[in-house]
Amino acid sequence: MFFIVLDDYSNFGHTELLVKKSDAFAAYLAVATHWEQRSGNLVMKLRSDGAKELVDGPFGDHLVAKGIEQQVAVPYAHPQNSKAECYIHMLEDTAQTLLADSGLPLEFYGDAVLAAQYLRNRLPTSTLPPLTTPFEVMTGVKSDLSHLRPWGCQCYAIIPPEKWTKGGPRCFEAIFVGYKEGHVGWRIRDMHGKYSFSRNVIFNKDVRGRLKRPRVSRSSAIPDAVDAHEPRPRRLLNPMERGQLWSDEVLARNARLQQLHTLRNGASSTVSGGDSTVSGGASDASGDDLLHPQQSLIAVNDFVSFSSLAASDDHFDDMTSL
Repeated sequence: MFFIVLDDYSNFGHTELLVKKSDAFAAYLAVATHWEQRSGNLVMKLRSDGAKELVDGPFGDHLVAKGIEQQVAVPYAHPQNSKAECYIHMLEDTAQTLLADSGLPLEFYGDAVLAAQYLRNRLPTSTLPPLTTPFEVMTGVKSDLSHLRPWGCQCYAIIPPEKWTKGGPRCFEAIFVGYKEGHVGWRIRDMHGKYSFSRNVIFNKDVRGRLKRPRVSRSSAIPDAVDAHEPRPRRLLNPMERGQLWSDEVLARNARLQQLHTLRNGASSTVSGGDSTVSGGASDASGDDLLHPQQSLIAVNDFVSFSSLAASDDHFDDMTSL
């Protein structure tokens, strides 16, 4: 389970993973103290869904002692606490998206929620002026996004020289799982499930993070699992009409060159020998084997994006004249 605290003015949020519901009070104290010191303002009102751990016990006694007004929503009246409710749904949807993109199991759900919270604080919101983020309103500075990396990708953390051993490794494989507010670096999880925070990390952005698979005993009939890095899925490019025309012209040109090559080879065979016969047709309609590697359709597809091609009609006239 997780517990969120949302500032109504800046929309800056904080999320804490809880083992027990009673831990919410300690999490709130740490966040409220930090925000009061940073903003210079005191907490005046606190709106909640009326959960017992938020209105009774030490939490309730603290609010009364500090003179903080409690605004408790009526049971099942979700619109009274709609801002927090919508914020929770937004974090859950973002976490599900991160899990789906990375291919990691649900045991990484808590890490995905914390990463979603970190990213949401650095994204513009409709309740603030255009292009203004909650992080900017809370801290007064623009957020630096140069450290963002694909969540759940494979990475290698550099081992500090103080921990090197003779003949030992200099880095270890891990999975990138998030960030920390106020820290420069990345949260990672190694193959044994141990979490750490490091600033010396090498990222393999195009490869999904993997879990350590259990080694199967040789006495078992099941063969040993193969540890293969699964690449991230890539979107297929759908060519536009102009791009498709370009592709058709390249194929037609290759076919004409193949036919011309066949005719020339047949004529030379008839002149030089007499026993040789002219080939009856093109052996390969694509003609890629007769062209320079940079003239084939495969090479053209590698360097030309048909989804965004905006060439003029002169290109097609030049190719038709070949």
